[in-house]
Amino acid sequence: MIPLFEKAHQLHLTDTEEEILKYFESNLPSSVYTNLNDLSASLYTSNATIVRFCQKLGLKGYNEFKYQVRKELKQLHPQNFRTDDLVHHSLALFKDNLDQIDEEKLEEIAGLLTSDRPIYIYGSNLSSLAAKYLQTVLNSLDYPCILVEWRRLLNGLVHEINSDAVLFIITAHGDARRYLSVFRKAKARGTITILLTCEKDSPLIPYSTIALCTNDRNEEYRHVDINPRLGIFTIVQILIELAARIKQNSQTDGDTFGSLS
Repeated sequence: MIPLFEKAHQLHLTDTEEEILKYFESNLPSSVYTNLNDLSASLYTSNATIVRFCQKLGLKGYNEFKYQVRKELKQLHPQNFRTDDLVHHSLALFKDNLDQIDEEKLEEIAGLLTSDRPIYIYGSNLSSLAAKYLQTVLNSLDYPCILVEWRRLLNGLVHEINSDAVLFIITAHGDARRYLSVFRKAKARGTITILLTCEKDSPLIPYSTIALCTNDRNEEYRHVDINPRLGIFTIVQILIELAARIKQNSQTDGDTFGSLS
């Protein structure tokens, strides 16, 4: 039996979750290519119920569940791990990340980034790439913001930052507690903090004004950080496009007002 199915049988499942499991067991291998909407319709249940079943198995979502089943099927017949396996896994995680995006939070963040408030964007190590990208494009759109790349500078900044400022911190690192004092101080000063992380249980979330969590995984190879940050860059790209739309709309409104004058 597939290890993932064995694990499922050891859990306390609802009747609906039992039906989901039975469907996959009875319809292999075709079942691993069933999309979420079709499965929901077949089982007369909701997408959210199926996703919760996948999460109960320790997975991020339905696409990763299907990838894991396909992977374990192949392991029953040993073969080399191919490039297309990695591609399918990345696509599964990417789709799951898009499915869980909170659109209202994204719009709220975009509104803050395009406001007249002082904006500070922080990211260190590889996360600085996403931070730098966001800061560069926002400046190009005439939304001034300052990039902070050093933790020591961040620690000093939070004691001087204005209460109406926005502090946007991107961190994929597993050691989030090193920023705990920063978030506590910012909250005490009334500073708006935006957290973009891949740790759903990050201790920083309770101290954040707005928190977004992607499904990127903290991974290392020979002590080298290989977290792909694909989800983080996706969020950053969406925020950039929202900011560009806000800029375009403001210019259109300005042109319309000018013509009426």
